[in-house]
Amino acid sequence: MKSNIIKMKQLEKILVPIDINSNSKEQINAAIEIAQKYNSAINIIYVLPNDPVSDKVKEILQDAIATALNKIKETFRKAGVITKEPLIEHGRPVDKILKTAVKENVNLIIAGSGNKKEKEQYKLGNTAEKLIRHSDTPVLVVKPDKKTKVTNILCPVDFSEPSKYALKNAILLSQRFEAKLRILSVVEPITNVSPKIIVDLERENAYRLKQYRKEMKQFIQEFDLKGINHEIDIQTGIVHKEILHSIKENGHDLLIMGTTGRSGLRRVLMGSIAEKVTREMPCSFITIKMQDIIRLRFDQEVSDIKNHFIKANDLVEKGKYEEAISQYLICLQINNMHIPSIYKLAVVNSLIGRKAKADYYENMAQKLLDSLWDSKIKDEIGTHFNFE
Repeated sequence: MKSNIIKMKQLEKILVPIDINSNSKEQINAAIEIAQKYNSAINIIYVLPNDPVSDKVKEILQDAIATALNKIKETFRKAGVITKEPLIEHGRPVDKILKTAVKENVNLIIAGSGNKKEKEQYKLGNTAEKLIRHSDTPVLVVKPDKKTKVTNILCPVDFSEPSKYALKNAILLSQRFEAKLRILSVVEPITNVSPKIIVDLERENAYRLKQYRKEMKQFIQEFDLKGINHEIDIQTGIVHKEILHSIKENGHDLLIMGTTGRSGLRRVLMGSIAEKVTREMPCSFITIKMQDIIRLRFDQEVSDIKNHFIKANDLVEKGKYEEAISQYLICLQINNMHIPSIYKLAVVNSLIGRKAKADYYENMAQKLLDSLWDSKIKDEIGTHFNFE
């Protein structure tokens, strides 16, 4: 079963595409709330279409946009959120947003729902819809007329890889925001078959439901739901209608779902279920393909730390204390919260008579343990680093 060591996971960078012609208040509020929870840095971007206008008009537009974006930056600053200088790009909005997301290696794009065309029946704007279709980076689309809260999350699953990504992130967000989590899966019943084939539909659908429950039980075993206020919900019906019904019935304020996968006879989820749901904009939602919102910050670094830490331990065994200290310090350069290296620095400095330094590192390690990790996480450190 997988463990969720939340303090070692990071949501480092958030991209916030702004449309100054739309109401972006709730989009900004959502970005602030998430950035404060994860100490994330905000990148603001505005994309100016390449319309045929004079240089003078371009200059006036540029100045007006820069003023508006700087006001938004100041809002973030007052909320204590790290914010880079706003970026103004020219071209097709979706292309520029996606290229910036890749270039800046952001974890999450927080977009407003945008403006829909006058005759369109759906509530989701054109840019937002294209973003969730084409972005490999997870996208949070914010409902403009309602404060985005993370208190009651819905995560539909169909046992596919994208739904695994979605559920993993839903669990982590539920943990950090102390939110309720409903894990929903829907069995589509057989309603008709060929007149030439005699089938007991009621019996067949009961069998399908029984098998589906077994599949759900097996799927859920991959995740650590300990301490999460959650409910597993299996319904029978039309998938997108059951998702929308659950949001309305249970008051979900955030929907997290994968954007490719299977439903029924392996249809493309984005082309059927997710599109039907997200276009209705029933609440703020996050779409996830194959990337996590919350990533291990030190994937490669963990491997590097282990190598230097093992080398340092070998040097201690050989009595080469100064060289060992250098290796432990390299571990701290990679990750200044690597507790085992800090403790080892205390031990080695004590061995060579540097009591002040030994006390310094021992106090540092204890303070980190006291302030950063609770007792559960202390126990789980051993699964990643060997203290011996």
